[in-house]
Amino acid sequence: MEPKRKVIAADCKRVTVLKYFLEALCGQEEPLLAFKGGKYVSVAPVPDAMGKEMGSQEGKQLEDQKEDDVRIEAFEDDSETEGSGGEMDIKELRAKKQALARKVAEQQRRQDKIQAVLKDQSQMRQMELEIRPVFLVPDTNGFIDHLSSLITLLDCRKFILVVPLIVINELDGLAKGPEMEHRAAGYARQVQERARKSIEFLEERFESRDNCLRALTSRGNELESISFRSEDTTGQQGNNDDLILSCCLHYCNDKAKDFMPSNKDDPIRLLREVVLLTDDRNLRVKALTRNVPVRDIPTFLKWAQEG
Repeated sequence: MEPKRKVIAADCKRVTVLKYFLEALCGQEEPLLAFKGGKYVSVAPVPDAMGKEMGSQEGKQLEDQKEDDVRIEAFEDDSETEGSGGEMDIKELRAKKQALARKVAEQQRRQDKIQAVLKDQSQMRQMELEIRPVFLVPDTNGFIDHLSSLITLLDCRKFILVVPLIVINELDGLAKGPEMEHRAAGYARQVQERARKSIEFLEERFESRDNCLRALTSRGNELESISFRSEDTTGQQGNNDDLILSCCLHYCNDKAKDFMPSNKDDPIRLLREVVLLTDDRNLRVKALTRNVPVRDIPTFLKWAQEG
């Protein structure tokens, strides 16, 4: 007899937990279970009726889910109820409900922000860039990782390779490497060797007066030689990426009379003859915000060879 009473008590506990769960989920004040004919039966309204009576989000969710009514197994009326774990279970369910509500609210705020941005963009005047590549401005990593591709672009004689002076200074620093060169190993040694090759290539081409190669200071001054290439950047705002970008902006002389259309509804068209060559994500973002065309070197080289 004792094992049977334990089974009945366990069933009673499950029924109690289900009752608390349904009350928390549906928000019903009326009891969901009734004792009829010696057994507990469900008196919860079906999902369709509940959605109409409540008119709330919970009713709609139940209507969409189209779940079957909860079926409760009958047990004898002399069973012993054990509801000791019910309070803890209901607290846990309420905590989960609040967490889900916060998550839904956060998603809604995110959607509202996206819609606000899209609305602002739709009201802004559209802008188009017409790109006719003439000047190519590579960053430091371009010489470290793609020196052969830069040489190919220079030798095709279709473009002018503009090297910011800050890039040459960075290559000098990388070529010198650590004070104890014999300790340099692995990737650091590889970068040092590539920087040396890049400096040797630039010095050789500048010495031969290559008319498709230029050096440019951050203030927009062109240099015919890089024999004296130290640059005072004190007072300049931003980091080295900003100095490289300023060299690109030197070739973006926008005048309102040149690009403003006569019809106010037509998009603004800007002409760009400069392309920034870099793999750096942060520098690419900065360039795009300033309406400077940017590509990675392998992609631009493929386009130049096909064109």
